[in-house]
Amino acid sequence: MKTANSQKLLNGVLTCLIAVSAQAGVLTSPAFAAAPAKESASSATQMDAKSAQIMKNVGTFYKDMKGFTQTMSTEMKITAADKQTAMTSVFKVSFGRPNKFYLKLESGKMGGQMVCDGKTAYLYTPVLNKYMSMPAPENLSQIFDTIDYQIVGGGFSSMSLIESMCTPDPYSQIMADVIKVEHAGVEKVADNDCDHLRFTQKDFTWDMWVRQGKESWIQKVTADMSKVLANKPGAPEGVSALLTCLYTNSEANVLPTAELLAFTKPEGAKEVKSFLEDRSAEAASVHPLVNKPAPTFDLETVDGTKFNLASQKGKVVVLDFWATWCGPCTMALPIITEVTSSLKDKDVVFLAVNIQETPAQIKEFLDKKNLKVSVGLDTEGKVAELYQVRGIPQTVIVGKDGNVAEVHIGFSPDLKESFTKELNDILSGK
Repeated sequence: MKTANSQKLLNGVLTCLIAVSAQAGVLTSPAFAAAPAKESASSATQMDAKSAQIMKNVGTFYKDMKGFTQTMSTEMKITAADKQTAMTSVFKVSFGRPNKFYLKLESGKMGGQMVCDGKTAYLYTPVLNKYMSMPAPENLSQIFDTIDYQIVGGGFSSMSLIESMCTPDPYSQIMADVIKVEHAGVEKVADNDCDHLRFTQKDFTWDMWVRQGKESWIQKVTADMSKVLANKPGAPEGVSALLTCLYTNSEANVLPTAELLAFTKPEGAKEVKSFLEDRSAEAASVHPLVNKPAPTFDLETVDGTKFNLASQKGKVVVLDFWATWCGPCTMALPIITEVTSSLKDKDVVFLAVNIQETPAQIKEFLDKKNLKVSVGLDTEGKVAELYQVRGIPQTVIVGKDGNVAEVHIGFSPDLKESFTKELNDILSGK
């Protein structure tokens, strides 16, 4: 299971606590990380012979199927300060290779609907009563890796392995970034005898139960994200989080029907390009700092230099408040870096203000993304407080006069075009 999925689950855990805000696209906590390039399983993966054969059977079983239909039930249990919260969702799932797919939330609050008839894909979130459409890709991973799909999938779809089941190479997708696999015994799950496998990755462990017999169905998956969650800034002391995904009513080679693949626009639903696009404009128009003097500050940067805002007066300064765990942030940062770099000769200065992460975490992220950008270390979140950051990414443009010209919260699909125009307008005095 690619490392990005552990991040997606962590984001999903915190999203449970702020479900409405996260699904609206104003992210006051981690939500829906973008997927970095995965590393496939290699000969370095430790795996006993029995586990290796079971996983080979699983990969072959799902790869050779024309498709499947099943019910997926998810439960996230979060415990903090002796209080337990359980979030449950039940989805109907139907898939036909290569790119016909149906997923719909049957009960619960976390999730929505996806329909792909092989020509057009539709996503719908009932929380916002918004839907979007796009040409169907040959490989559904192009949709599965988007923030919009993570919203309709409830935030946990990657860890549920539904996405892996639907890829051209299920085995490689499941085994990506796995360090060790152990056979933990045979147990009954949903009245079926199952082999229990335990998977170890860099940040956490997770478990899978595979049905014994000719059909190697994945019956159940659990992932304990307590350790990873506890290390994140702002996490409550003693927090624990456990995800359980159970698969029932599984039928091999039962493909989605024409009726399931006929998407009908829900009553009153608004079509959008992204579920995140509208809130950015709304937040920017009401931010209290606009047209007021930008709060001054000094910050140490990742490369060991100092950044002083007051010394930049007479230039246009772009501040982007972000973190590596925030999916919209990781999508926006490369774009903002590219745009500001292209205007460097016009006295545009860019500082990516990282909130409460270590230099090592930041450098690892920048290296993976091959980004060359000045990053300020807001280790205590004090600069974020000065700029009244309530959701990230928050991008602030400070004019040459030292006043805040614009504030944007969230990510917009047309960010490159709109941000370039906005900076050029400010530079030309419009």
